[in-house]
Amino acid sequence: MTFRVVVRRTAAAVLSAGVLMTGACAGSSGDSSQPIPGPHGQGIGDPYYPDDGNRGYDVKAYHVSLSYYRSNQHIAATTSIVSKATARLARFDLDLLGLHVLKVTVDGRPATFSRAYAHELVITPARPVRRHHQFLVRVQYEGKPGSDSSTEVLSGWFDARTTGAGFIAGEPHSCTLWYPCNDHPTDKARFSLTATVPRPLAVISNGSELKTTASTRPDGTRVRTFRWRLREATATYLTTIYIDKLTFDRSVLPNGIPVVSAYGPRPGAAPAREANLPQVLRLLARRWGPYPAPAAGGIFVSGSVPFSLETFTRPLYTQGAAIPTIVHENAHQWWGDNVSVKRWRDVCLNECIASYSQWLWSEHHGRNLDRRYRRGVSGQPGWLTTPIYDMGAGHEFDGAGVYLKGAFFVHALRNKIGDAAFFKAMKGIQRDRAGGNMSMIDLRNTLEQRTGVDLTSFWNDWVLHARFPSHANLYPGDL
Repeated sequence: MTFRVVVRRTAAAVLSAGVLMTGACAGSSGDSSQPIPGPHGQGIGDPYYPDDGNRGYDVKAYHVSLSYYRSNQHIAATTSIVSKATARLARFDLDLLGLHVLKVTVDGRPATFSRAYAHELVITPARPVRRHHQFLVRVQYEGKPGSDSSTEVLSGWFDARTTGAGFIAGEPHSCTLWYPCNDHPTDKARFSLTATVPRPLAVISNGSELKTTASTRPDGTRVRTFRWRLREATATYLTTIYIDKLTFDRSVLPNGIPVVSAYGPRPGAAPAREANLPQVLRLLARRWGPYPAPAAGGIFVSGSVPFSLETFTRPLYTQGAAIPTIVHENAHQWWGDNVSVKRWRDVCLNECIASYSQWLWSEHHGRNLDRRYRRGVSGQPGWLTTPIYDMGAGHEFDGAGVYLKGAFFVHALRNKIGDAAFFKAMKGIQRDRAGGNMSMIDLRNTLEQRTGVDLTSFWNDWVLHARFPSHANLYPGDL
């Protein structure tokens, strides 16, 4: 994620340093705020967002099928969720915020359900789900997708400038605003979308573009149905939908990966900037390893949103996003999307490396990064004490932390280990941990194992403690 407007007061420091900051119902008695007893209730165990995610099952795939009504921006949808039970489930939760649930089935049998806490959909199947059993949940629901302002970054539905159009974006949340899900990066799943919208609107989402068909609703409205499919598992916040009068640009990378980019009305210079994507991906692949996604492209929204976001295979941008932002969000395809955080306190794994990838782009165009680094840390500026790990819920995306200090941290780490060993180790992590999750402690331990460099003191100064690094750790290696 990169910010067009930095949320907190650190904005001035970040911008002055020259860093671009561009992620009730049938069978129910109604909503309830009462705790849910038992070992398989809400909360996957992330201390920052204790209600996020759910235990007792592992989602394998989501399929969202929806019809969109432009007049009131409502959806009528059914989400099908294939999961494998990791425990016997007499009941279980999904995350869903707002929207009106009409019906739930588990393996084809009607289930009872209720709402609890901020975003829990509590489901009681007609018969308990056996441990290790793969089961199918279908949730039928309707309403207008909303927004979630409970975290630092506003998430959910954003209106586009076209009347009746809009899109979904947000981090750490967003899926809960438009489909029921297990909302935490440690439960990745495949994703597909079938979306029927009235002409002249169109739809773009994640993954591969499938067949589009045309039909007419009973009221005479002419509609088209768009289909998108992502075969690789992804974190739920990395899925999206954009509905607008879209212009599509399709091509193929030299390695055969299909590229689909979409633009809202009046995209300005966005297509010209996106034309740099092959060069961007070529540079990032040289540094981090082969491109890890099955498709590429970009989604350039016509609307007011204060950030761009690394939605998997196809980042979402404002139309004014500059090339460094395109670099940043595509670097997330490696760091954040392919290898994801284990807990939200580990967000430096995403943002520090993506921010440093912008440095790599400037290095590619001739800038001396050692000189940039030395000038930036001279005089020990105050932002060097900003935490980049375990910074506290609501502070994950503070600008002076993972975006500013984070880029300097990665450059210091590169010099501590040495160029060849550093990039070789990082490529190995992408290869061996593909589709998985890492903590910042995992990153340290893995780099030590792969390079033989003791990072204990370095990690203590830069990551584990919010303090000025010692001279040896501030100027490691050739610095």
